[in-house]
Amino acid sequence: MTRKTIMLLLLNIAAAATVGLCVGIMYKYLINKDNDGKDNAAVPEEITVNEGRNAAAMETLGRRIAAMADTVDARIGVALISSGGDTLVYYNTMARNKTSYFPLLSVFKFHQALAVCSWLGERGMSLDTEVDVSREMLPSGTWSPLRDSHPDGGLFSYRKLLEYTLGDSDNNACDILFSLTGGPEATDRYIRSIGLDGFRIECTEAMMHEDMNNCYRNCSTPLSAAILLEKFFGIRDSDEYLRFVWQTMSDCRTGQARIPGRISSSAPGIVHKTGTGDADPDGRVIAVNDIGIVLLPDSSHFSLAVFISDAACSVPQCEKIIADIALAAYEN
Repeated sequence: MTRKTIMLLLLNIAAAATVGLCVGIMYKYLINKDNDGKDNAAVPEEITVNEGRNAAAMETLGRRIAAMADTVDARIGVALISSGGDTLVYYNTMARNKTSYFPLLSVFKFHQALAVCSWLGERGMSLDTEVDVSREMLPSGTWSPLRDSHPDGGLFSYRKLLEYTLGDSDNNACDILFSLTGGPEATDRYIRSIGLDGFRIECTEAMMHEDMNNCYRNCSTPLSAAILLEKFFGIRDSDEYLRFVWQTMSDCRTGQARIPGRISSSAPGIVHKTGTGDADPDGRVIAVNDIGIVLLPDSSHFSLAVFISDAACSVPQCEKIIADIALAAYEN
């Protein structure tokens, strides 16, 4: 039995309980095809809760989230899955008038990291395998602590490149990993192979910088992102690669005012990945996102995805909304 077969088995087993309990709301997200033949998820009602043990509490939380979302001019989507499988999905009116897909921006680097780890494992390669990074692979004009610290390039392990992408959201490190492991198509294909839908990954960071419209091509529904987090939680200790991803996301240095913003001092652990976009020609911020797993004092957890897009408000205002939603979920 190959490592990939074993991993798929583990992923399916780990996700079975969550997906089973989510099935009550999944019909709201049946995948259709839009005019260009791509997946397109139907947009649900404003607040959708599955028939779990804590449905009433989730309904109350949904109303709290709705009140927070009403304070800003932006498209907002939220999905939360508790460790018991209770699930909440929220879309504000602006989101429901468009599409349930939101631009991921750097959140997709979590998807990429899982794909890269699978790629390494299939080839029996260590995270410490080194690759030669040239100066030409570190273009300017994009967010890259790697380039800032090593402008002439050098030898870097896959471990170090992933630390840059997951911990610092480094765009050059991301595209270097794409160039080594099959590009966005390989990441998209791998995530689909583990049973996920409701997302698309089509572009490198360079492509998004060349054309702002490409920022919307790497996209996901909030529920798809939350389910991926739950799948990851179930297998986080199954091998050295996934343990590394868990630890690196625990040490994420971006977006500290988002999911961790109001709960980091009390939550036993927070694993998260952010995504942030520039302003479009109308002055609206393309995206301020955060997805993460929050560990609770009673040893339970919840997976949370908050996507804010096309925002007329500032990035700090969007971050406050995310922090407030995370706090409400933590207190729920």
